[in-house]
Amino acid sequence: AHVIANRALYREKFTVAEGILTGHFDYYTPAGGVFLWLNVGDSEAATKKLWREAGVKVLPGKYLSRTQPDGTNPGAQYIRVALVLERDSIAEGLCRIRDVLNG
Repeated sequence: AHVIANRALYREKFTVAEGILTGHFDYYTPAGGVFLWLNVGDSEAATKKLWREAGVKVLPGKYLSRTQPDGTNPGAQYIRVALVLERDSIAEGLCRIRDVLNG
């Protein structure tokens, strides 16, 4: 019962994210888990900007993937957003992300 309830809860959180972000960013929603991967172009610059201007902490995808032999890093353009807070807090954070990075 606990697992079923949590799956429904996270499905709802991802639905909230979709409603806020669709049309503004490309993003990747994994088949499982609690993280949304948002394509922002430069993950380090976006992370710093979000903290400075919106008080939102996210993690650069660059830090979570390995640099390839050709020197590219597949996570460099993504930030990882944890959808672990309550629904209203997630919505507020995602709206801040959208507004700051689209501004």
